Amino acid sequence: MIKRLPWLRNLKKTDPDPPARLPIACGSMTNGEGWWPDTKRKKLIRKLVFEKAEEISRREGVDRREFLASACGMATTLAVINAVNGCAGGKRPAGMAAPDSASMGGAGGSGGAGGAGGAGGSPSRTTSGDAGGYAICDEAMRDPEAAAQCLGGGGELIIDMQSHFATPETNRIGALGLDAFVGQITEARFPWLQRTPGVMGASRFDRNEYINQILMGSDTTIGVLSGISYQLGSDGTRTNGFAALSNEDLKGGADYLESLYPGRILTHAMVMPNDRIEVQLAMMERTAGTYTNWKTYPPWGSGSGSLPEGYWLHQDVGPMMIQKGIDLGAPIFCVHKGFPLNNFSPTYTDPMDVGPAARMFPGAYFVIYHSGFEHGLATGQSSEPMGTPNAMVCDPLQLPFGNWPEGPYDEDDPDVQALYPLDRGVNSLIKSLRDNNIGPNGRDLDDPCGPVRTHVYAECGGVWPNLMTNRHEEAMHYWGKLLKHVGEDHIVWGTDCLWFGSPQPLIEAFRCFQISEEFQEKYGYPALTPTVKEKILGQNAARLQNIREGIHIEGCHADHVSAAQLHLRKELDEEFGPRRDMIRQVWGPRSRREFLALQDQENHEKALWSGNAPG
Repeated sequence: MIKRLPWLRNLKKTDPDPPARLPIACGSMTNGEGWWPDTKRKKLIRKLVFEKAEEISRREGVDRREFLASACGMATTLAVINAVNGCAGGKRPAGMAAPDSASMGGAGGSGGAGGAGGAGGSPSRTTSGDAGGYAICDEAMRDPEAAAQCLGGGGELIIDMQSHFATPETNRIGALGLDAFVGQITEARFPWLQRTPGVMGASRFDRNEYINQILMGSDTTIGVLSGISYQLGSDGTRTNGFAALSNEDLKGGADYLESLYPGRILTHAMVMPNDRIEVQLAMMERTAGTYTNWKTYPPWGSGSGSLPEGYWLHQDVGPMMIQKGIDLGAPIFCVHKGFPLNNFSPTYTDPMDVGPAARMFPGAYFVIYHSGFEHGLATGQSSEPMGTPNAMVCDPLQLPFGNWPEGPYDEDDPDVQALYPLDRGVNSLIKSLRDNNIGPNGRDLDDPCGPVRTHVYAECGGVWPNLMTNRHEEAMHYWGKLLKHVGEDHIVWGTDCLWFGSPQPLIEAFRCFQISEEFQEKYGYPALTPTVKEKILGQNAARLQNIREGIHIEGCHADHVSAAQLHLRKELDEEFGPRRDMIRQVWGPRSRREFLALQDQENHEKALWSGNAPG
């Protein structure tokens, strides 16, 4: 029996009617670094999910919005995604109509990533598994306990290696500029976004929203706060002009969060060696003990005006920066590769320098943000498939834009390379490693059982949100290639949130995603087992961060989250219901006392919806 959710039951007739939304991102999206438009397949997914939600919610006697916000709603959404992506093993969820090919422009073609494939078969107990995609059983769409079992998780250590916020409290101008940078990420354009009602402008990304949506609104255990490239001031502090988020602002916000949630925040310091290397090295010397990791953007700078040219990790100023970090006992560098931004040089989004740098500096640790995803595209282009739905998604000739989708890595077959070049996307990162004799988990290719000699980690921020809804074949290739060539011990979790709202849907989708047996046999991909997923979600990042003196991360979620925080989240779940963040980010008061005080106010629910409630 699906329980009714308190937040909806308490609404008055005069309160704004909350919209019905999918519990997972399925539409146009951007993280400020890339743009991924809506597609016919995404529209079909939304249509089928709403139809199935209407059917089951009526039968169960709950509101459709309540159903979508339940574990059964998440399970149903993932089951529909399976069917539309052809990952249902030739079968569709029990009782689900075959995908409407007309509404998809004829998408019910020959299967694979190009359409619904064999989703029109007989009912099946499991909508995925051997065929890849999401391992969701039919009962999960109606039975909350079965749904919870299918979705799994709920206690593992999760370290988000790429999370973001703004600091309007200390840097109003910079926060406004940051709001302009990601200002196209609005609820009007992207209805699936999870924002707090009444929170406008840069406050949508401030430290309180970080608490609401990440530390308390998701299963994330520890967040690594990440900055944005900017020019340092002449004395190495603040900025030489405009900075959306200076190192000082980042540290101030981190200290605030750390004071409320001890042990759950790690930080970056931005270092840009192509901007007056002597100033940057002096800044590193002064701040090495203050921050946890260095963050750098090799593509930053177009070379025009006051902006410098981008740089390579293994040439000129790059080695000077890396050696300085090693000398200071701060050898972790988070490096942006892929995702060509405005005013960035697409040349330096190429991870071709990663392998050489890792060989030059065996004592350095490189976290490659975005895994090189979408390297090779010009600024504003997208790998999102937008062509004829019946066409193979891997055929760029069929796509008006959406070049270089993720596919197999094959050094021997020129026909495969024609569709999946070795110098594009994630393949370019793998090629850089292999060209430098770097195999899985940092061992030499010619000595796979030998010692770990290099330290290169692939990070999935911004990639997984793009692949998890309508690009399942690409998703299986993405995870499969990283497991096969980078290694299960050298992949780390990251989300790019708050830009994408709450990371909870990303976490839940990943927990039950599978690589098909066909892909495992054909391409030699390892399976995404629960143990492997735990490594990716947190254990790998914990080992990485533990190389820094004074940092000790181990165990599971409860080892880092206080009993008071766990109790508060339980209270909020009881008072407003689980997944309350999905529906217009219904956050509410921070304690039962605040909740009772709010009850004394007239129209207290209306105040909550308007954003005037405490917190």
